Amino acid sequence: MKHIKYITHADVQSLIEQKTSDDAIIFLSGPTSKKTPLSVLESKDVITVNGSADYLLSHNIAPFIYILTDARFLHQRRDDFYRFSRGSRFTIVNTDVYEEASEEDKKYLRENCHILKAFYKREKGGFAKKVKLAVLRRLYRNLLIKVPFSKRGRLVGFCKDIAIGYCSCHTVAYTAIQIAYSLCYSRIVCSGLDLTGTCQRFYDESNNPMPSELSKDLHKILPFFKFMSRNVPDMRIYNLSDDTAISYDIIPFIEVSELADTTPKKIVDTKKKFTSDDARVHA
Repeated sequence: MKHIKYITHADVQSLIEQKTSDDAIIFLSGPTSKKTPLSVLESKDVITVNGSADYLLSHNIAPFIYILTDARFLHQRRDDFYRFSRGSRFTIVNTDVYEEASEEDKKYLRENCHILKAFYKREKGGFAKKVKLAVLRRLYRNLLIKVPFSKRGRLVGFCKDIAIGYCSCHTVAYTAIQIAYSLCYSRIVCSGLDLTGTCQRFYDESNNPMPSELSKDLHKILPFFKFMSRNVPDMRIYNLSDDTAISYDIIPFIEVSELADTTPKKIVDTKKKFTSDDARVHA
């Protein structure tokens, strides 16, 4: 799309070099997020999403990365988006958010945010789409994707390098995990990855409510997490939630005590090496 500058390998390397902890806490919208001690959030790099950033900022915790992939949020809670974005060190949005933004907002997104490109918009598709994804899978070794033979079948995937794109699956949590993996964190810890019941969010949505659709999409979401668990064995990912729809066989449970670290954040010297295959431009 004209004027869009998607996130590059140089951008990813820059983010890696500006990390301040070995662990990333992905602070999500599930009610169990509020059980994560502030001391843990203060001592780790926090990647947060949607309205969850408000809780962090209200406790003087600046997120390392703020992620938005739902264009409705920018439309309905525009002031909040700007507050959350400006209160975070970095902001990452996807193409959907950019495409549906006003011209004024597009200017802000281009100048202040990293923009992710998705490999697809829907998990279903015809023959041409399947051929394209099959070609991309062979072109990029960091794109792990299973394309169904059946027309009614849904693909599943995971991208290990956000500079070439990402695989969407109806929850921003999955996007955040791909981002954290790309940034080479030693451990990725999910806070509030619940997806139970009506998938209620922990924060107040009395103003400009955006009903969660996660409960009806759960059958589409779970296969992605299962695929990730089977195909990304080197990822050390854990779940703090004690009330989750994600089996602990897929994402193991971790006790808060295993994360307790109130020492000052340190600069992480993690250098990511890219091969010539990684450096190809995503068509």
